[in-house]
Amino acid sequence: MRAQRILSRSGYSAMQKQRRCGIAAVEMAFIVPILALIALGMFELSRGVMVKQILTGAARKGCRTGIIHQYGNSDIINDATNVMRDNSFNVTLFNPPTIGSITITVTDPNGNPLSDALDAPPGSTVSVQISIPVTSIKWISTYFLTGSMFESDTVVMMKQ
Repeated sequence: MRAQRILSRSGYSAMQKQRRCGIAAVEMAFIVPILALIALGMFELSRGVMVKQILTGAARKGCRTGIIHQYGNSDIINDATNVMRDNSFNVTLFNPPTIGSITITVTDPNGNPLSDALDAPPGSTVSVQISIPVTSIKWISTYFLTGSMFESDTVVMMKQ
């Protein structure tokens, strides 16, 4: 005796419906790892963009401090590290140059380098750049954020 097919409203038999559910599970098994990798990449790259903005903001704050007449390099470093501390970065790692660094360059109007922003005459340029290791900002892995150091934009302002 032949088994009778029971047709559902969609026109599929119960047997075809079971087979279709199995195919959907196999398709899902192939797609989920790819979607998970894309999601992890989005998290890591978003974190990288956020950290770059924080570093640039800290460099900008330090540079704004450096163009004021009564402030020098130590004040630039204090303001930049305060911004980093406010954003939950471990600023105790900034002193050794291999861990993280704040680079301050001061040049007079003739293009000669100066040692400190405090002594710079009006028309001098002050530039600040902050760099930290990628390993200190990653959430998941270094697969998405490659390289050893993560740097801010170099912020340059002129002393008035």
